[in-house]
Amino acid sequence: MCMKKISITAEDGYQLSALLGTSADISAGTVILSSATGVKKEFYINFAKFLMQEGYTVLLYDYRGIGESAPANLKTSNAFMHEWGTLDMNAVLDFMVEEKGLSDIIWLGHSIGAQLTGFITKREHLKKVIAVNAALGYWGYFPFPMKMVVWTLWYIISPVLVKIYGYGTMKKVGWGENLPKNTFLEFRKWCMSKNYYGSYIQEKLKKDKFYSFITPITAVYTSDDPIANDKTVPLMMEFFPHAEVDIIKIPVADYTNEKVGHTGLFRKKFEKELWPVLVKVIEKETEPVEVLV
Repeated sequence: MCMKKISITAEDGYQLSALLGTSADISAGTVILSSATGVKKEFYINFAKFLMQEGYTVLLYDYRGIGESAPANLKTSNAFMHEWGTLDMNAVLDFMVEEKGLSDIIWLGHSIGAQLTGFITKREHLKKVIAVNAALGYWGYFPFPMKMVVWTLWYIISPVLVKIYGYGTMKKVGWGENLPKNTFLEFRKWCMSKNYYGSYIQEKLKKDKFYSFITPITAVYTSDDPIANDKTVPLMMEFFPHAEVDIIKIPVADYTNEKVGHTGLFRKKFEKELWPVLVKVIEKETEPVEVLV
């Protein structure tokens, strides 16, 4: 199965690189897979093809400043992280609705790819949100010793590296793709606050939460993820107080002896063990996992 490379234009004219795949049997529905911070769309290709084999149409895309949606010189990018939600997520949904005539779309968001869905405007076209390892990103809620590693990154290392290089050098610390300066600094600000992006929501919406978001959300996280954990996942879901929310934890040790962590769920090596579990979650069959809420 192959995916076609396309370009999607955001409201402000920004060109987003995307991949669209359609299987012969499209009976299962449509999935927009929205990436985690600093993760290129190509990371999800194998899982997207797995979904296509199950009968899904799948769209992958890069946020502005990431992968093929980034300029050749990242120093020239003025992109902010909030624009991934206010502009990019709306652009890809509008494309699928207006250009492809699709609705009842499943939004499969990995980490930030689910956290920012409150900024989507045409939510009537969303069937549900599957929030994978989507968590409130405050460093103090992570377990030791990771909290100390992240504290060091935000308070000591990152300010120096941004001044030297002019952008967020995530590759140097092993945290995915580099980020535009404004994107990185905004993300840093959020992750240093117990209220995460609450201050931005207040500034943008004049509210402290996404009260108008009523699309059902299934928040699923892996038991060995120090970022998305028993504290941070429920706290993240509190930003959607009027949505029907189910929180599900996948007990990793029941399926594999390998570490899955924050991004491993989408790696091809877990195709047989964990991908069918995630598909069951997408299709609301929750027997193989632990339902917490």
